[in-house]
Amino acid sequence: MFLKPKETNINNENKIVDNLRALSIDMIHEANSGHPGIALGCAPILYTIYGKHLKINPEDPDWINRDRFILSAGHASSLLYAALYMSGYHLSLEDLKQFRSLHSKTPGHPEYLVTPGVDMSTGPLGQGFASSVGIAIGESYLREYYKNHGHSIIDYYTYVLCSDGDLMEGVSYEAASLAGHLKLNKLIVFYDSNKVCLDGNTNMTFTVDIEKYFTALNWNVMTVDGEDLTGLDNAITKAKQSALPNLIIVNTTIGKYSKWEGTNQVHGTPLTDEDITNIKEKLGMRDISFTVSGDAKEEMQSMIQNRCSEIYDKWQQSFEKLAEETKLELENIKNKNISLPNLDINYEISELETESLRESSSKVLNALADRNPLLIGGSADLSSSIMTNLVNGGNYSKDNPLGRNIFYGVREHAMGAIMNGISLAGIRNFGSTYLSFSDYLKPSLRLACQMNLPNIYIFSHDSISVGKDGPTHQPVEQLVSLRATPNLEVFRPADSNEMIGTYKYIAKKKQGPSVIVLGRNDTKVKTNTSITGVEKGAYIVQKEQKNISAIIISNGEDLDLALEVASGLQEKGYDLRVVSMPSIELFKKQKQSYRDEILPFGVKVFVLEAASSYSWYEFVYNEKYLITVDDFGYSGDKIDVLEEFSFTKEKITEKIENLLR
Repeated sequence: MFLKPKETNINNENKIVDNLRALSIDMIHEANSGHPGIALGCAPILYTIYGKHLKINPEDPDWINRDRFILSAGHASSLLYAALYMSGYHLSLEDLKQFRSLHSKTPGHPEYLVTPGVDMSTGPLGQGFASSVGIAIGESYLREYYKNHGHSIIDYYTYVLCSDGDLMEGVSYEAASLAGHLKLNKLIVFYDSNKVCLDGNTNMTFTVDIEKYFTALNWNVMTVDGEDLTGLDNAITKAKQSALPNLIIVNTTIGKYSKWEGTNQVHGTPLTDEDITNIKEKLGMRDISFTVSGDAKEEMQSMIQNRCSEIYDKWQQSFEKLAEETKLELENIKNKNISLPNLDINYEISELETESLRESSSKVLNALADRNPLLIGGSADLSSSIMTNLVNGGNYSKDNPLGRNIFYGVREHAMGAIMNGISLAGIRNFGSTYLSFSDYLKPSLRLACQMNLPNIYIFSHDSISVGKDGPTHQPVEQLVSLRATPNLEVFRPADSNEMIGTYKYIAKKKQGPSVIVLGRNDTKVKTNTSITGVEKGAYIVQKEQKNISAIIISNGEDLDLALEVASGLQEKGYDLRVVSMPSIELFKKQKQSYRDEILPFGVKVFVLEAASSYSWYEFVYNEKYLITVDDFGYSGDKIDVLEEFSFTKEKITEKIENLLR
């Protein structure tokens, strides 16, 4: 519940803005680290958003129907923390004094799940802007989803503050293009146009006419002065009436009131004692660190309470009238649990002898989606190739916000960021492209890992066996790069059974991202693979007959080759065990007793995977036991390419036999 509303005096707006400025530079000075320029220049924007428009309840920071605020210009974190403190969130002056300190609630750039009121981790420029498009998509889907069930329970705006740096990054334009196409009119972006970047004036590198550019992208564009509180307020009011996404260009002065005002000297360098004294003198404030006007703080909180308390209470009353099943669904979203409840995948294993892994994935994904309406997703213009189209999903658009297939276009980086936004909005979602192009979305994927978002990445065409498309489309180093990313679970299933096991494991995860890696070629539909074995990361797919000679670890489409090699060596008197290891990460999480059972100490281990060797050194005696690929591929028939790399049954059999003699 809200605190009791109080009378407010809007004549003291400038005092609130100045307190935000003073708190921000005090935090930076205390830490001897940070960006005072944007904090001094953008305080009026934060005041206007939080004080006059943002629908929030600081006592319930995770309220599902709150407006979202994304600080894409994450280097303005001190200003955000000051605004949260002044708004009544559970941050103390002591928390502000710990700015940029280890394990504090006020880290150097905003971090999701660390600071109450922070809706996303930001810092890499462009990411917040692009992810906000995903939040807007998620809001529109949920709004329509519950309205379709007779409930007006979701209806909020997404506000963003971005900088020149954000609008230099290409990911912003990928996302802005899609947002304009989809007419996401509940998205309101403020552009801090101060014409200064870290290295100097932006005219050295950035002379785009942003108004014309975004107008061409189908955005509603307005321009206001950064010190004009009435103008900022009116611009937001007009934006809420727009049928298009909104960009409000705010002409600000970086480092306002400092001696370095308007220059890059105040961008990322803390101010001196003398400069802080002079700034506070100009603001008419006492030169004592972390001194806050009680009247200004109380007034800002009163403004929020007077605007939002009735809205919040009415929403809670509507929530209490919902069916228990709907309430539970919304509570799970609020509690960051967007696992999929129905895992009954009634998918008949194909009676065919072979099936491509992308076909298996398509069948399982569709079976899962048919039972879980809060699973949506799309592809970077490759849904027909990777087979990620939801047959019964419909296509997402402005006119059909309940469509479950999102057509991202050839925009991998934006897709990754938008996926983050959709997850932050509370919807389970997937995105797909070729594995070699996963590098395009790595920055967004990295943020998903840091925010612990349960995104599902589906990457196809997973090895040199892609063949004729050549080395640009043949991934080599991508698997090891993904496996090296903290908090990311990577799966390379071998057939339909393992595909079911992979999706079931991922679907029930409450948090944390996952990657499913698929091949484009047909693989054998095997009877000895395991659905349940996937959740342990590795299991024995072919046991030795008597006395074990060696173990071959493999996965994905390469498992077929491993089984063929093992059978051939068996005929020569070598008794081999074959282990399928669809997920190294899951296997390493198992108890040591299970790991020793699968890979007994003292037994020679070979690894067979048509990708970089760097994933596998811990499992083998030395590099001679790695049958992998550490060079870019070639354009040619897949059989010829595999032959070129000695990735054939005959060559591998010969290599293993020589090492076992």
